Amino acid sequence: MTYKFQQLPQLVDKRGKLPSKGSYNKRANGVKSITTRVWHHSLTKLSAGGSNIVAFANFHVGTNGWPEIAYHLIIDPNTIINGKAAIYYCVDISKRSYHAGNSNTIGLGICVIGDYRTDKLSEVTIRSIIDLHKALIADGIGKYDKAHNEMPGYSWKACCVFDYNKAFKDVLSDLLPPAKQPDPVPGLYTIQEGDTFWSIAEKDGPAGITVNDLIAANSGVDPTKLKVGQTIKLGKSQYAYTPKPDVPKKPQSSYRYPLPSGVLKKGARGDSVRQLQKALAAVHFYPNKNAKNNGVDGIYGNDTADAVRRFQRVYVPGQVDGVYGTNTKKKLQAVLKSKGY
Repeated sequence: MTYKFQQLPQLVDKRGKLPSKGSYNKRANGVKSITTRVWHHSLTKLSAGGSNIVAFANFHVGTNGWPEIAYHLIIDPNTIINGKAAIYYCVDISKRSYHAGNSNTIGLGICVIGDYRTDKLSEVTIRSIIDLHKALIADGIGKYDKAHNEMPGYSWKACCVFDYNKAFKDVLSDLLPPAKQPDPVPGLYTIQEGDTFWSIAEKDGPAGITVNDLIAANSGVDPTKLKVGQTIKLGKSQYAYTPKPDVPKKPQSSYRYPLPSGVLKKGARGDSVRQLQKALAAVHFYPNKNAKNNGVDGIYGNDTADAVRRFQRVYVPGQVDGVYGTNTKKKLQAVLKSKGY
């Protein structure tokens, strides 16, 4: 059977053409099982090199250990077909893919590429959301629309934060500001269908929780043998893992970029600030790339605080405050070491 959504001029059929290591099971009642169209965003910035369907498939299959890519349909703002964002048909809608936990049987997984906590939906993307939504309704595929964080057990997910209801109504004037924000990350979490430590953490994880944090906090749990209904520590795992390479094996003075001790913040001045600025610049987090010496001036002003925040967003996402302290020092030392410094 050919559905109306398959006839959209911007749709490309990628079923069976993406990295996989098997196939998902069929839904109990086929397409009739679908009650909910579940909307996701990829949590990867549009400008990132890995924001494409092949990279997603490699991550879902190779890292998460799933048979195929997670989503049935993916909208790609970076690829324009017939004046609209491309829509990729990735997994047959009769299959129960892993994207909404225990709701996989009833959920149709639709993902819009981008991290809409910071990215903005473009007009071509909204046009494809509208077209796909209308076609799915005409096909009788699903009765309801929900965001990922509106599905049972996933209220803490930062997905999807764009207002899909506005998109359906063709509201383009404000390009859809954030809708429902995620709830606080729960201390304990119950494993759902398809969950892995890697999919729960999603590289950086909620509130900066990493896979290594989950492993360290759940020492009695085999991450390769998770069971549906099993309870793990989630929010309680934050910063549970401290990698040994973060701890210097020799005096700071012997390093090419020695790091100061204690806490530094706006208003501080002197050699300690200069040491911090040099180290940040060495790993490309310049206080001010357009200033003399890249902004290395011994003054902890707005530029240096911004450089620290930018570093923290990448390496200490649970503590983005622009203040140099213990956690930031450990991560900066580890990054310097990885660069050969």
